[in-house]
Amino acid sequence: MTLTWVPNALTVARCGLAIVVAWLILVQPAGSFVPAVAFVFVAITDFVDGWAARRLNAVSAFGTFLDPVADKLLVGASLLALALLNDWAWSLLVPTLAIVIRDVVATGLRLIPSIEMPVSRLAKWKTALEMIGILGLLLAAPLSIGAIWTMGLIIVWLAAALSVYTLGLYCGALIADSKRPHS
Repeated sequence: MTLTWVPNALTVARCGLAIVVAWLILVQPAGSFVPAVAFVFVAITDFVDGWAARRLNAVSAFGTFLDPVADKLLVGASLLALALLNDWAWSLLVPTLAIVIRDVVATGLRLIPSIEMPVSRLAKWKTALEMIGILGLLLAAPLSIGAIWTMGLIIVWLAAALSVYTLGLYCGALIADSKRPHS
């Protein structure tokens, strides 16, 4: 029996679990570690599905498209839930909107068949920063350490800046490509 279905199954599961993480952020008491643990679990599946896809020689167009979408769902849903919990405070809302809007635009561009937009190394770093920042925000209350919230927020702001920058790079490349004569 072949297990080539496992990476895509993990990616699809991660999409659904992203919503569960956001729900946990909203319903768990402020001092609970449950949302942070759930977030880490779902984030780790990102590495597991990529490793499994390469290991099982099961890299697919579906997985290549859906993997970054699952990441965007986890990050966006978590940030929106955190922003809601914090009464839409501008200090969290601004980077959240920058990240979510960038991710919607980038995913929309990837849906256009004539546009090829591979995930850049810088965008992977952006995702890593987003996840580290969100984890900091999720751990601040249960650990009762305000400095962790501040560091998490700074990291989310850095990720938001990278989000805007990488979208600019993608759009710049698309504009340059559209000006080149195609045969």
